[in-house]
Amino acid sequence: MTKSYRILLYGIISGCIIVGAFLGVYIAGKEEGIFDWGLFLPMVVGSLGGFIGFFLFVWLRQKKNGKIPDMDERTAVMMKNYFSTVLYFVLFGSGVILLILFAIGVETIETGMLIVYMMILFMLIGIGAFITKRI
Repeated sequence: MTKSYRILLYGIISGCIIVGAFLGVYIAGKEEGIFDWGLFLPMVVGSLGGFIGFFLFVWLRQKKNGKIPDMDERTAVMMKNYFSTVLYFVLFGSGVILLILFAIGVETIETGMLIVYMMILFMLIGIGAFITKRI
């Protein structure tokens, strides 16, 4: 991926984060009848700061290490196998959890618990991907 495409990709992702933050603040403020710029500005500064910080980190790492690739063929195959295995565990594990909840009579699931479940899944998958990449 060339440098200009990478910058464009990071810009699009940051733009989507900012638009999502704007919509979130707008919807939250719609109930109260006001638009709170105090909530929106930290989201914009945080997303742009993260974009610039990550870009500087990549630039410094490339300056230090030169043109050494991040992954070789063996790492790519290991990551592919890891993600395909995780996909099946998440799909079947979530299905089993839903069947168990249905069997014990749970009729509604709280949204907060779904968020916690997804947060734990994302953290475990991210940690596993990091470990798989480093092996």
